[in-house]
Amino acid sequence: MTRIRFLLGAVLCDARFVGLLALAIVAAAPHLSEATRQLISFAVINILIACSINLLTGMAGQISLGQAAFMGIAAYASVLLVKVAGWPFALSVPAGALMAAAAGWILSWPAGRVREFYLAMMTLGFGMIFVEVVREWDSVTGGVMGITGIPSPQLRSLVVFGRTLDTADYLRLLAVIAAAVLFWLSGLNRSRVGRAFFAVHESETAADSIGIDSAMVKRQAYTLSAGLAGLAGALYGHLVSYVGPESFELHRSIEILVMSVIGGLGSLPGQVVGAVALTWLPLQLEVFEDFKFILYGAVLVAIFVVMPRGLAGLLFPPPRMIRPAWRQAAAPPTATTGGSARRVVGRTVLAWTGLRRSFGGLTAVADFSCELAAGEVLGLIGPNGSGKSTTINVLSGLYPPSSGRIELAGADVSGLPPHVVARRGMVRTFQDPRLVGRFTVLENVLLGAHVHARYGALEAGFGIGRIRRDEPAAIARAAGVLTAMGLDDVADRVLETLPYGYRRLVEVARALMVEPDVLLLDEPAAGLSEGEIGRLERAVLDLRAAGVAVLIVDHHMDFLARVVDRVVVLDGGREIFRGAIGAMRDDPKVAECYLGRMETTDARG
Repeated sequence: MTRIRFLLGAVLCDARFVGLLALAIVAAAPHLSEATRQLISFAVINILIACSINLLTGMAGQISLGQAAFMGIAAYASVLLVKVAGWPFALSVPAGALMAAAAGWILSWPAGRVREFYLAMMTLGFGMIFVEVVREWDSVTGGVMGITGIPSPQLRSLVVFGRTLDTADYLRLLAVIAAAVLFWLSGLNRSRVGRAFFAVHESETAADSIGIDSAMVKRQAYTLSAGLAGLAGALYGHLVSYVGPESFELHRSIEILVMSVIGGLGSLPGQVVGAVALTWLPLQLEVFEDFKFILYGAVLVAIFVVMPRGLAGLLFPPPRMIRPAWRQAAAPPTATTGGSARRVVGRTVLAWTGLRRSFGGLTAVADFSCELAAGEVLGLIGPNGSGKSTTINVLSGLYPPSSGRIELAGADVSGLPPHVVARRGMVRTFQDPRLVGRFTVLENVLLGAHVHARYGALEAGFGIGRIRRDEPAAIARAAGVLTAMGLDDVADRVLETLPYGYRRLVEVARALMVEPDVLLLDEPAAGLSEGEIGRLERAVLDLRAAGVAVLIVDHHMDFLARVVDRVVVLDGGREIFRGAIGAMRDDPKVAECYLGRMETTDARG
């Protein structure tokens, strides 16, 4: 069974198979009955619309209940440009898709400020507004009567480049367009763009911490998704020769979401299977037309309970996020931590003065000042609740400081967003590793290379331009980092199948891929075995030798004693000691901080 799943996945994800299938449809189209042509045409359009919701929801994690509205925007725009403005079909369809993409970009701004239930309600409201506008703007849209007499292959009135298309010709056109889109999406998934979508889906905070602008990624996802939905809508309008508001109401958005969920969110082959299934199945259940939403609900419940990853989880292996061709083109791995002209050992690279962070009436960090030099390892310790993690959160941009100034390489970074701080050279890890569980170790580490690549969605999808240089180079660097961390033997293991300790090491490796000048480690040794702590220790010492400044928050004193140059002890958000870790043990304030409270607690007990 496993071999069959991998074979199916390899075949359906292969561009050659998609091309051959498109050629088969092109060759067979004239020999099919009119009803079969129409059925396949609807299936192809459904594949496009399912891929659009998969890109937005399955990959980027943004819920949408208004996807049909994007279809409607492009459908109305395209048919009006043809009927009223006299535009040719070859221009009106891409123009309609661009208008839908623009609407998606506009919607992404307010949608980016809300999550989950509120996001669903916002997109639902957008879809309802669109339908009402179409109904009331009858001078343009035809109102509830819609627009009829649209040039269509069914009426033999659609002319493209001087040729009148029939339904066989239109099916051929749809097959070629769908093959091109699927080929592009396959490449997009296995690039920094697709990996960033999944990273934002898993944790926006973690994505920002390695330089991925999660807000920009969500806007990109909305724009591309709306453009794909618009392409499907424009092609649909000319297929049926009629566009009316009832074609783009809430039930259509629900159908789109259902076919994507049934196929398997996050899986490209799953979208093909789900779209075909929900094109064919309703025809077999026409007798239950009045109960279709009950059936959809029952199917969704069954899928979530029995197959939470949809049909794709049953039929195909999990999708991989690296194109084999780029991996084969990668140079042999070389252990490296990257380089920076600013790394002059001993020179101050990070300094903060008068740092304060308050939450209402609670002051977590109070008037804390310190500096960190290139090639220095500083330990930040103290009892729980002393302000250690809050300090890292403020330095990395997760929290803005209530007051104070933070300078990174001489530039003020106080209050800058986390992704900007990361791009300027300061990266952090978290107490609880925030990684993409479905990714392999290598794919997770490659997320850290996002900020160094410059290729865009078009180059990623079609494998042209800068991706041919950037992607193999990133894979080679990632392999080198994994070798340095002692993780090369698990590079191709899916992360969620590995023990907890590996996740911490992988998160550190991902941070190293950003090539930071300053690395903030929040309890990196927690939960690690002695062997894993040894790997972490070697990595920290290698970073120090490379001139990277490292700030470590941890409770593992033996580990800290072996790697830090000095320590700062916090208590109640205030500094109570600074100096060598050996001297710290004899300091009376530190002893009172740790031991005095215990004695007080024992006395009360």
